[in-house]
Amino acid sequence: MTAGELTDRVLAEFCADLRSVWQRAGGPGLRALGTRTLLSKSQVGAILAGRIRRPPDWDVVRSLVGCFREYAERHASTSSLAPGAATEEYWRSRYTVIEQAFRHGREHDRALDREHDREHGREVTVRRPTHPRHRAASPVPRQLPSTVGTFVGRVDELATLTGLPATTTLVVIDGMAGIGKTTLALTWARRAADRFPDGQLYLNLRGFDPDRPATDPTEALHDVVCALGVPPDRIPTTVDGRAALFRSLLAGRRTLLILDNARDSEQVRPLLPGAPGCLTVVTSRNGLAGLVAVDDARPMTLGPLSGAEASTLLAGRIGTGRVAAEPAMADRVVAACAALPLALAVAAAHAATRPNLTLADLAAELTSELTSELTTDVLDPGDLDPGDPRSDLWAVFSWSYRSLAPDAARLFRLLTLYPGHDVGVAAAASLAGTPIAATRRILAALRDANMVVEVSVGRFAMHDLLRAYGTALVDRAERHDALGRLLDHLLHTAAAARGVLYPGRDRADLPPARPGTAVGAARGVDAARAWFTRERAALTAAVRIAAGDGLDPYAWRLAWIAAEFLQRGGHWRDWRDTAEIGLSAAHRHGARAAQALLHRHLGHAWSLLDDPDRARTHLTRALDLYVRLDDPTGRAATHRTLGSLLVRLDRVEDALEEDRHALRLFRAADDLGGQALTLNNTAWKHVRLGRHDDAMAIGRQALALYRTARHRSAGSLYGEADTWDTVGCVHHHRGEYRAAIDCYRRALDLFRSRGDRYHEADTLTRLGDSLLAAGDPDGAGQARREATTILVQLSQVRRPG
Repeated sequence: MTAGELTDRVLAEFCADLRSVWQRAGGPGLRALGTRTLLSKSQVGAILAGRIRRPPDWDVVRSLVGCFREYAERHASTSSLAPGAATEEYWRSRYTVIEQAFRHGREHDRALDREHDREHGREVTVRRPTHPRHRAASPVPRQLPSTVGTFVGRVDELATLTGLPATTTLVVIDGMAGIGKTTLALTWARRAADRFPDGQLYLNLRGFDPDRPATDPTEALHDVVCALGVPPDRIPTTVDGRAALFRSLLAGRRTLLILDNARDSEQVRPLLPGAPGCLTVVTSRNGLAGLVAVDDARPMTLGPLSGAEASTLLAGRIGTGRVAAEPAMADRVVAACAALPLALAVAAAHAATRPNLTLADLAAELTSELTSELTTDVLDPGDLDPGDPRSDLWAVFSWSYRSLAPDAARLFRLLTLYPGHDVGVAAAASLAGTPIAATRRILAALRDANMVVEVSVGRFAMHDLLRAYGTALVDRAERHDALGRLLDHLLHTAAAARGVLYPGRDRADLPPARPGTAVGAARGVDAARAWFTRERAALTAAVRIAAGDGLDPYAWRLAWIAAEFLQRGGHWRDWRDTAEIGLSAAHRHGARAAQALLHRHLGHAWSLLDDPDRARTHLTRALDLYVRLDDPTGRAATHRTLGSLLVRLDRVEDALEEDRHALRLFRAADDLGGQALTLNNTAWKHVRLGRHDDAMAIGRQALALYRTARHRSAGSLYGEADTWDTVGCVHHHRGEYRAAIDCYRRALDLFRSRGDRYHEADTLTRLGDSLLAAGDPDGAGQARREATTILVQLSQVRRPG
């Protein structure tokens, strides 16, 4: 079966399932469905009968599903539709998979089967090659983080993993902290990479992080689905919808998934692919018996290294000569570290940086530490039993910490306050209040002592056990000052990055940063976007920390500044959550302009998260506040957002009325950028209604305004790019494919000039449609591959193991 035949079959099954749900609902009729979907009766009938050659627009499917559900609820006595059979999340997940399959499969077959004999000027049938080199290249995720240090031993465990039957889909590696679970999983994953040609996915679930919440399965699914090439605006909002999409995407693939630091079975279960050929390896301090009992997981429990293995690890870090010269003392060091890889790494780092230190001295210091009161300085004495190997690990930490220089010990303590996955030099300098150059030297000393790991150039991470140890050492006054500098660093650096990415947007007045704060300056759009991507977790956590510590001005300002990046990146739950916290902080602080803006953001976020009632409530409150503040541009922007909400409710004519309100207010305020953006939104609505001539005229008005506005605000370049994309879409619908191609390429030039890679990928996808329709399958394939490459690259943000 060719790829095109397969997509035809999948599409036919999709239509047949839609028809089955319609029949079980008992209605409504085709005419009513046509009114709701803005299609003709015959067009709706063709969809339900499967007489279509490509998927309908998602908005059409969404409207049909909503009609079936509403009709079944009104006629419950006669309908046989089961509850949940017409849920939007289910259909959205299926639709995304079908859409992707159709795009890539049909494009591939046409490119192969419609080759022209250029010499004779006639079309010929070409046999489709089957050799792998003739297949369309498709990027696959390669997300395994690097492993640090020497790996020794675990021969039996590696052999077990390598010899797993093909039917095994789930392995759980458990053991105490510091035992080497992550290192084992990643070492084997790298050696077995060729067994999983469709990619390797990695997620740090942070199940035992002392300062940050464990990764929510909903957010984790967002990351892995993005890594598989799904645009953020095509991802369902619920955990069930995302899980269904994830499983569908991995069906038929051979992919490895590493779920590191899992808390419990419930955190893991939504993330399981469930597809033959895929393997999930979970690491956890807990045994996760639920996965073993219910999900047929293969359990593997790690114990300490053997004495010989531990000695080999020590020798690999300090040199075989030193171990051979004092073998008995090496054994004492191993015993003092309980043969735990993490403890040995810390002790070995101490010895490696002091070549004149004998192993006898090292063993004596460690043994002395084990009997000192410092062993439990930072733990409740009841937490550890005298024979518990963790007592030995804690002793090694205490001993190593006391051996640090004062400035390194102080920075080690303060790094535990950073809420992100890993910390950069500027943030570390802000925590300590020290110059950048000095901070680099101190971080290098901590790295050499194995107290932090340099996960990439200039980015440092800490094992969560070390974080827990260091957190308990920070006193209240030290925490208060360091946290203030850190919040200033995040706030001012985020504001600078936002100014580069989204110039001309709503601005929040910032107080001066505290002395000792390092404020980064974003050098270009790529650097600004990369900063937001790296620091997203830290920014969202900082909003919560600021609100929890009574620092409300930081909470609402950070929520304000991070909003646009979170929205454009598809991180809608983070956007909603930070806006909720920021709104409460703005209320407490009496910041009414911030309240209005955050109500508007929440209205937009809840609209995208499919809760129209909450969306309308927030937007109504925003309008009321903007009236009181006498802010016509804020009112206009809120009317425009209301229009977007009404479109999602299939009330397109009402949405156009909101656009008219917005346009009138923007004109009164002489806001050319606001007018142009509203006109572009209006043009899109006319496309939805099939009024392509009206859409074209309005789109050209928007372009004319953007050309004028560009001299007054650099931010208009984003809107101009969006509008070229809109006009291209109109040309495509009118069958003017060459004109559409020209418009899409103009949009691409502008998106690339701003470093907006996500919207570049979105436009490349539509460009591929027009190139294919214009008879250029090779160009279409190239555009599609570029789009997929960008989406995969955007998803691969390294997280420390």
